[in-house]
Amino acid sequence: MNGAALLVESLQQQGVSVIFGLPGDEVAFFEALRESSIRFVTVRHEQAAAFMADAYGRLAPQPGVCFSTLGPGATNLATGLANALLDRSPVVALSDQVSTDQLRPGVHQYVDLAAFFQPITKWSAVIRDPELIPATLQYAFHVARSERPGPVHLSLPVNVLERECFLFNLGSGLPIRPVLGHPRPDSQALQQVAAWLQEAQAPVLLVGNLPVRAQALEALRRFVEAYQIPTLTTYMGKGALSEDHPLCLGVISRHARGELMGLFTACDLILTIGYDEVEGVKPSLWTVGNHKRVVCVDSVVEAEGSLLHADLILAGDVQSILEELAAMAPTGRRPWLEVATVREAMRELLQRPRLESAPLSPSAITHTLAQVLPDHAVITVDVGLNKYAMGLTYPIRSQQRILFSNGLSAMGFALPAALGARLARPEDPVVAVSGDGGFLMNVQELETSVRHGLPVVALVLRDNALGLIRRMQVARFGEAVGTLLGNPDLPTLAAAFGARGITVDTADMLADVLVEALGSHQTWVIDIPTSYEGWLQ
Repeated sequence: MNGAALLVESLQQQGVSVIFGLPGDEVAFFEALRESSIRFVTVRHEQAAAFMADAYGRLAPQPGVCFSTLGPGATNLATGLANALLDRSPVVALSDQVSTDQLRPGVHQYVDLAAFFQPITKWSAVIRDPELIPATLQYAFHVARSERPGPVHLSLPVNVLERECFLFNLGSGLPIRPVLGHPRPDSQALQQVAAWLQEAQAPVLLVGNLPVRAQALEALRRFVEAYQIPTLTTYMGKGALSEDHPLCLGVISRHARGELMGLFTACDLILTIGYDEVEGVKPSLWTVGNHKRVVCVDSVVEAEGSLLHADLILAGDVQSILEELAAMAPTGRRPWLEVATVREAMRELLQRPRLESAPLSPSAITHTLAQVLPDHAVITVDVGLNKYAMGLTYPIRSQQRILFSNGLSAMGFALPAALGARLARPEDPVVAVSGDGGFLMNVQELETSVRHGLPVVALVLRDNALGLIRRMQVARFGEAVGTLLGNPDLPTLAAAFGARGITVDTADMLADVLVEALGSHQTWVIDIPTSYEGWLQ
């Protein structure tokens, strides 16, 4: 058995069923892969492979896996792996490398990949001995899954993959290192938090992504209802509590600053669950008005400094924490806030204007999408004003999942992420929402979608500009530079890739086309002329 065969066996041992990537001259690896059960999804750009692995890792039981050749193939993974790091997505990335006797500057196509990826992964290493492959893979998957999850990168020198090794009976004889459970939080700390929650006259809950990735949504709902606590989420936490729940205020946004000021001025306790500074939600939003206690519930205590300045931190298994706190709640508690009134006031600003013919307004688009998408849909969202529209105005519900690039906020995420989601959740419809700027960054993956039979529906909110950047420049300087875009005819472009494409002129037409597209099991591009004029201004 050579190193490549051992690598493929080890990947199968970790439950890997799909790898996203682009091959180079790694003949031994692909020969071993050919006889395995692993599906290799050949993409058109390595950045897209990393985005696919990111989305797959968020939705599937196993981390997503991506592969590249050495040199430029590996460096092309960088943006996608940085995105996975900042959005806490479990990913294992593999790259070919020159032989071990050539690991030095000046060698053709050589980049020190372990050093290159070190700042943008949880762990980066070179495998120098084929017999270390099983243990190294095992550790890599353990690191990727452990809280907070993220990417790891392994460099695979070509001679290590080709070398014969003496490790046999892989599988039953290979010990599996267990993923350790979270420590149980101190019972005294739990009682203190329960006492503060009972004393609080005006508590507010802020939820990040932790309950979603910990699959603790039912425990969260019971906790919220036990204490009748008004709840905001971050972008990454969107959907942790269904937005039609009577205690959900929606996604926290500086655009509803007036309503938030009133909410946080009166508030006397902030409880966060999975607060993550990387999302850009700053405590300055809530450090107004009354003196307030701050309690942080998380899976880990961050090593880096945090802006949170919590009075008490509960770190451990979030489901257990929520269940134990809910059991300590008093009966008959009532919400201190007219949540529905505040929620409607926050949403009113976001719903204007409602333009239902071309160019459509964001609120008309998200309203139509909400009417059509089934409860089990997956939505991937690109960066820009379209992300604001989906985050702030799309009312997520039930079992729907919505995936953002938020920590890094990387344009070009939505379309490849949709393909990763399609493989992770093959029975669920997947919709990618992009602006024209983000869509054209990875448009080549339409061909991947068609070739591999991974149908997705891509909505392109076309305003012929880098709309968010243009708005920021105009707001500050009165005019904009470098933000206008030209676009190809998007339906024709879709057809050239073997997909179906159409331009819609009204909200009613959008609804009809969405129904047809979702029922067709084909890849679609729906071009939506969009105007953000007067929206969020």
